[in-house]
Formats: sequence, structure tokens, C-alpha cells
Amino acid sequence: MAQNGGKKQNVYKIDNWNQMNIHQHGRRYVVSEISSIEGELTYDFASRQEMQRWAEHRFAPANFECTEEERAIILDKFKRV
Repeated sequence: MAQNGGKKQNVYKIDNWNQMNIHQHGRRYVVSEISSIEGELTYDFASRQEMQRWAEHRFAPANFECTEEERAIILDKFKRV
């Protein structure tokens, strides 16, 4: 799927092989996650609320190894899109 057009925001970037971006296309949100372990994964959301629910689960303390401050920064980026 082409990621052209729309608004793009970086959620986090460790290096060129470990990062996550949000692409906003009107009311649609596409999250692309690049991982050195899993390759590129793309998630397509019909609404901002759906994407935020996913982000809360994806970045739950049990699912993501980071400090609470780092987690709050990532979740804030999802809310600001």
C-alpha cells in the first residue's frame, strides 16, 4: 500500500530498522511499524479512537519494554495526531 499524501508523524525511531510512523489520510490512519525482527507491519484504522485503543494495548507495560515516561511520550504522540 502506498504511503503517499496525507500527514505523517514519527512515533519513535531507534534506527532505520526499528521505528513506527502514523500516516493520516483524511479520517483513516495507517500505522507502519518497521522492526529488525519482524520486518514491516502495517495497521489500518478507520478512526482515531480505534487507533488510540490499539496503541494503548500495543504499548501496555506488559507488551513494551520502556520506562513509563517513554511510554507516555509515545501515547501522547498518538493522541496528538
